[in-house]
Amino acid sequence: MAEYIKGNCPHCKKPLEIPDGLEKFSCLYCGMRTSLQEMLELQNIPEGQYEAELEYLKAELPNTVTNYPNHYRKMTKKEYIPTFKAYEAENKEIVKRIDTCAKLCSEGAKKAISQICADLIDALESYFYAQPRWQKENKRNDLLFETRVVLAIFLTPLVKKLHMDTSEMFRRELNRQWLEKWPEHKWTPGDYQVLEAGYSKKGLCYITTALCRYEGKDDDCEQLQAFRNFRDGWLRENGGQDDIALYYEIAPVIVACMDYCDDTDLCYAQVREKWLAPCYEAIVNGRNDECRKLYTQMVRTLQNRYMS
Repeated sequence: MAEYIKGNCPHCKKPLEIPDGLEKFSCLYCGMRTSLQEMLELQNIPEGQYEAELEYLKAELPNTVTNYPNHYRKMTKKEYIPTFKAYEAENKEIVKRIDTCAKLCSEGAKKAISQICADLIDALESYFYAQPRWQKENKRNDLLFETRVVLAIFLTPLVKKLHMDTSEMFRRELNRQWLEKWPEHKWTPGDYQVLEAGYSKKGLCYITTALCRYEGKDDDCEQLQAFRNFRDGWLRENGGQDDIALYYEIAPVIVACMDYCDDTDLCYAQVREKWLAPCYEAIVNGRNDECRKLYTQMVRTLQNRYMS
């Protein structure tokens, strides 16, 4: 008859009885994958270790955000990838402690993650109130945007990249608590793999491609073909080389901000209605100069919004 080892799930803390010799298994209650070693390690946790980890994160995790007020300027095609790698090297050991702390909580990882996120939101709120810029609405919005960039483009992509058991739980909960506190200042947890791929691609009509992708259109749809032909034909032949070069440098930043650091639905609706729809109509009807003016206006406006 098989012998059973008693313990608790490292994730939900529910009691388990596991056959001796079964090294890895899924919890019957929460479904999370874990191991016999992890379960047994929980039985030897020194008293107060969870509280100590929580205090460590309360002190250190805010620094992974507030120490980088100018990182929104590092989102260019040239700078983002090396900047992220430097950020990862400086902060990954702190971020890994999120998972460590969550697994020590006697009430389960969900309870711990909720508390870790609440402490971080409280720390950010205190940081905001201490900044002179917070007293002026336009400056306050700048401060909130700068912080959203770090959360969306650096911290949460790093959390996902580390593949921790609690990575997605933390990303969702942090975003939820932020939106509860500042609902008008939306952001979406980012994915470094997706961002890196976006910055590495060449020859794209970035903003137009992003809008068509967002609307579920194919890469070879009529609108994209029209804009590519306009760019590679008329614009290039009529002194637009500098415009094209500038666009390739800043458009990935604009798309990343619309996708992760802002109200995505509203942003794409505005871009379509204000610029791309009339621009496409101008191309179709041979009014290339009008399209150039509209497209330049769009890029400059979005550049000022996200990169000034």
